[in-house]
Amino acid sequence: MKTLVSTFFSRMGLGARVLVLLYAAGLPFFWAGHYSHSFELKDWLALSPPLFWKGEVWCALTYAFLPNGIVDYVVSLFWLATLVSVLSRDWSSIQLWIFFALTTVAGALALSCIAPSFRWGVVGNSAVIFGLLAAWWRLYGTERLILLGIGEVSVKQAACLVALIEVLVLFFCCGWLVTVAMLCGGLVGWVYLA
Repeated sequence: MKTLVSTFFSRMGLGARVLVLLYAAGLPFFWAGHYSHSFELKDWLALSPPLFWKGEVWCALTYAFLPNGIVDYVVSLFWLATLVSVLSRDWSSIQLWIFFALTTVAGALALSCIAPSFRWGVVGNSAVIFGLLAAWWRLYGTERLILLGIGEVSVKQAACLVALIEVLVLFFCCGWLVTVAMLCGGLVGWVYLA
């Protein structure tokens, strides 16, 4: 296992490693603060459109570092690590972080404009995942890969399948407002790479 992790991280640049590790640390820090009654990380980092419009603009970036629950954490960490490791072969750390910030802020601005009075704090990196899927499609769309249980498919087909699953999970967990807003992260990522 140690060799697997070290091999996986050795293929990534420093910026890619930091991005994945920051997201991976989000849930343990949230639990540590919540269950020790020391602090509530979600109150500091979650995106709340009314608070965003009152000046808490950092939440347009920080909400992507906290998952929406354990299932979101596992699935999002898997796709974030996978897509970042693939894309970091062609992108520098700065390009990766710019893309991360662009897709994250796009999702936050979309939600804040669509539902400025949305009271619940939104967390999760779905906007980033949709953006990374768009980048994966754009950069590697004609390549072929093998998906377990399905067989050989193109990257375009795999990206569509993952995006569809992500949309369904997001819709049933968070509703259509958040789903549409997070899809804007993917749209902005697609346009940025055009």
